[in-house]
Amino acid sequence: MDPLRGLSPLVVTSPTTRSGTTLLQRLLCSAGNTLVYGEEVGKDLEMQLQILTARRLVYTHSRPRFADNLERFLQGDTNHWLVDLMPPLDDYLAALRQGAFAGLQECQRQAQAAGRTLWGFKYPGWPPHLLRLLSSELPGTRVIYLHRRLADTARSAKAWHDYAEPQMLAFCEQWLANQQAMRERRGDPTVLMLSFESLVQDPAGTLERLRDFLPFEGIDAGLLRDRINNQTHGGGAQHGHNDYIEPAALSAQEQAWVDAAQTAADA
Repeated sequence: MDPLRGLSPLVVTSPTTRSGTTLLQRLLCSAGNTLVYGEEVGKDLEMQLQILTARRLVYTHSRPRFADNLERFLQGDTNHWLVDLMPPLDDYLAALRQGAFAGLQECQRQAQAAGRTLWGFKYPGWPPHLLRLLSSELPGTRVIYLHRRLADTARSAKAWHDYAEPQMLAFCEQWLANQQAMRERRGDPTVLMLSFESLVQDPAGTLERLRDFLPFEGIDAGLLRDRINNQTHGGGAQHGHNDYIEPAALSAQEQAWVDAAQTAADA
């Protein structure tokens, strides 16, 4: 039996950063049965999935050579090139897979110990191909994909990250590529597409859609009144203060990139 069969994380993600995933995270964590961990969990999982994918390719490509080396060793021949001596690859790859998801298993254990049966993490800008890989490895995965109009997202990103024009162009390209790639998952019952605009303009309808997707209990809609895009307590706040960071104006060139990407996404 697959030791990971019961692992069913919720992933809150978006085409890029500055899309409202932190607001959605706070909202979901207000539900009495839900715990959405932060972005470090997503970073760790992303790295582990990339390693797992790369090593699978290496070992699959060279499987006959590894198998031959192991068989010769088991037959008592140790006087040959042993640099590539490996254990049986199926078992070894299964162990690598188990290790890749060990962090998520601990997240699940801790969430359930806290009485939070719905659990997961938020990580904006996750590449759609990694979402597909995660869903193929863990079929119980559920995804909430939060998208936002690019103009607002770009202004927020420029203010937050102090982006110059080349970085803004890359930001727009990432937003468009991820938006378009996620189109193939529309209609997938394991994915809920939400717009940031509907979340703030029609909270009642959006909360109903959330509850239809997963059984969140007791969400505090009052949290939608607060706009928190900076650290509010203690040191380490971005820009050296604890205040809300206002969106920045876009240059004419940046606005042109934004308009072109939005038009392509809406087509």
